[in-house]
Amino acid sequence: MEPNIARVLLKPNKEDKKLDKTSFPSCQFEPSMMVNMFPGPALLVDGDMNVKHHNIFAKGLLGPIRDQEAFLKSMISRCLSNICPDTQKATLDDSSGLRHYDLYAFPIKQNQIPNQVQNQATAAPLVFLFGRETTVEHNLTNALVDSRQMFKDLVSCSTDFAWETDSNGNFIYVSPKGILGYTAFELNGRNAQEMIIGAERRNPFDTLDKVTEMELWLKRADGSMACLLVSAVPVLDSHATWQGARGVCRDITHIREKEALLRRTNKREHILNKIIATIRNITSPADMMENALKAAMEGIKADYACILEKTSGGGGDFAAAVRQEQGTLPDQDLIYTLCLKAREVWQNCGKNIGKTQIFQLGTLQVMMGITSHHAKDNGAIFLIRQNGDWQDDEIHLFSGVTSHLGIAIEQVITHKELERRAFTDELTGQLNRRAFTTEVTKRIKGQVRSRTAGALLYIDLDNFKNVNDTKGHAHGDRILKELARIINENIRIGDYSARLGGDEFAIWLDDVTEADALFKARKFIAAGSQLAHIADVAGPQLSISVGLALSQPDNPQTFDNLMKNSDDALYQAKSAGKATCVMYDPNASLTTDPITGQQKEESNA
Repeated sequence: MEPNIARVLLKPNKEDKKLDKTSFPSCQFEPSMMVNMFPGPALLVDGDMNVKHHNIFAKGLLGPIRDQEAFLKSMISRCLSNICPDTQKATLDDSSGLRHYDLYAFPIKQNQIPNQVQNQATAAPLVFLFGRETTVEHNLTNALVDSRQMFKDLVSCSTDFAWETDSNGNFIYVSPKGILGYTAFELNGRNAQEMIIGAERRNPFDTLDKVTEMELWLKRADGSMACLLVSAVPVLDSHATWQGARGVCRDITHIREKEALLRRTNKREHILNKIIATIRNITSPADMMENALKAAMEGIKADYACILEKTSGGGGDFAAAVRQEQGTLPDQDLIYTLCLKAREVWQNCGKNIGKTQIFQLGTLQVMMGITSHHAKDNGAIFLIRQNGDWQDDEIHLFSGVTSHLGIAIEQVITHKELERRAFTDELTGQLNRRAFTTEVTKRIKGQVRSRTAGALLYIDLDNFKNVNDTKGHAHGDRILKELARIINENIRIGDYSARLGGDEFAIWLDDVTEADALFKARKFIAAGSQLAHIADVAGPQLSISVGLALSQPDNPQTFDNLMKNSDDALYQAKSAGKATCVMYDPNASLTTDPITGQQKEESNA
């Protein structure tokens, strides 16, 4: 309301004064009493924003008034200058968070100001400022808005179809995506009964009782049939009067079609069962592939069959490896063509390319199936024959074979991965202790025949804990990987290296002398400076200590003895100041120059 208009409306008319001859009992308005009795924040403020009186609920407003907040100062100024009430919504931030108020300001005439207030200051006009805290209402409104938005988001993201009908069975709300080829706009206001196939069926769209997962056949927009799984509840008003129903639907037509397809394939089940049993009962990966392919060719007449495995090629590309084949091809170059065809499908996965394809290569009839496991392509199977088209029953059977073969290929891949993990360290790619023990034991036994010596190097990182504590375990893992790379670059084919655990590594050097082994150990110690540079830590620096033990053909030892001897030598190396190497000698107590690595013998006698 404009201030001038408000002043005119509030100003009494002279004629109204003449007509108003009613006399009321004389009473005095006590604003201070109103302030004290008001159930919300209330106070008396003058034009200079000085608080003259307030109640206990007004503490939240004292700070903004003291700080002369612009909106409060403007509100009080308008009230005094216009001599009319003023109102405003306000949001204040205090220690407990945001608080919301509806504030009202009323001017107080001079004769209404109580004596105790007048005595405290000059007779300046005052404003009766009071309000109502609406924080709870505001938060509740926001919560309701957020809750409604969350419901709308969930409904729009859900694969199910949500709906609500009125008392006439007409849709008054449907999911934005629509269903059965109808848009939400087309369904809104449509009677649900018109879509149901079979008038005698119970209608869950106007149900009076709760309905749970009721199967119902409805007409699609194109006139075809669809099977829906419907759950619904009745809608009642506050007087328990039925107003309609609401619920959700799920299209399960594809499930029912698959069930019908399974019933039609009962005649072919015995063939599939044979193939499944073959895959299930054979444990060897090679035998599993061979027998699966034989079983497929027994059920489907073909001149040639092969199984391809999808492998990773260079640059993130795919490669095809022939794992099993049966029969003969008129031209062996056709295998390359089949591999290219499989790669083409693998690279275009997700582009609506069929998993089972039939095509011709010259005069040959080819049926290709892409195998997968957990929706991920892992291989392919090809059947080829020279005469006769593929029949529907053969195509259906081939689809079943392809499906189960995907599991078999995955088992082969998993078997190879388990073998790799059983013998290698996951972080560094080195052999693990078990594999290292097996291989070195074979070499030790072979020394009697080869008459060559070998050496076992026990490598340990000095002050590695400082790296983990300072830079974290991820940085420590980087050091371990770098050490593994250095080891791989400095050993020959026929040597073995392993990560024994933590920061401990072992190397078997085949056909070496003591001098060769010490030379190799010093190279690893020198590489410690490179690792220290990568570690880049303060305090004790990273370095490498090596303990060595020789295995002579004239004095054969067990692997455990060699490990113990090299471990003892490593202990001596660390005791000598670290960053050095020590060759184990059972007849002498060894000390080693930490700079040159030269050994000094001290007799035990």
